[in-house]
Amino acid sequence: MEDQSERAKFFMSEGRRQMHDPDFVLKNSGLAEGMVVADLGCGPGFFTVPIAQKIGAKGFVYAVDGNQLMLDNLKDNIVKSGVNPKNVEIIQADVSKTEIPETSVDLVFFANVLHEVYDKKAFFKEVRRIAKPNGVVVNVDWKRIQSERGPPLEERLSEEQASKLLFENGFSVLEQIDVGPYHYMLVCEQKSSL
Repeated sequence: MEDQSERAKFFMSEGRRQMHDPDFVLKNSGLAEGMVVADLGCGPGFFTVPIAQKIGAKGFVYAVDGNQLMLDNLKDNIVKSGVNPKNVEIIQADVSKTEIPETSVDLVFFANVLHEVYDKKAFFKEVRRIAKPNGVVVNVDWKRIQSERGPPLEERLSEEQASKLLFENGFSVLEQIDVGPYHYMLVCEQKSSL
């Protein structure tokens, strides 16, 4: 098992970019300039930094992770990237209890997170709470295939399993996109009622 600092390094590495290019993912996510975005399970900022760059000075990112080491790395990566730190609020919290203001987020983004969430019902309740009524929800996760890196196969959710979970918790999948050899992306919208 690799230690947390090694994981943080890999999370920002070229090897990870080859698994799922953040530019391709964000181009297909519905992200636009000026949006308010929540990056749940942000880690050291593999997606947070390019999200902040793409939404620009009028946009805002809530970067949430429970691991302080990852958030310390995120702070460093924000500084290195030239992103204005005032446009990113870093929150150390469980992704199911974020303290983000209600109905304030245009796009809720989570990558390689859903398979790790223990209480998925509480997680999706939080996503619904923070998302604007017409908000977009984007889930990027590991395909249920064997790979050298990533979680054990039995922990992974297939596209169908993730789509079903999203639907059961109040989201309609608008698009399913293959974002690399080991990852898929589901772009969703919040249903008006459960």
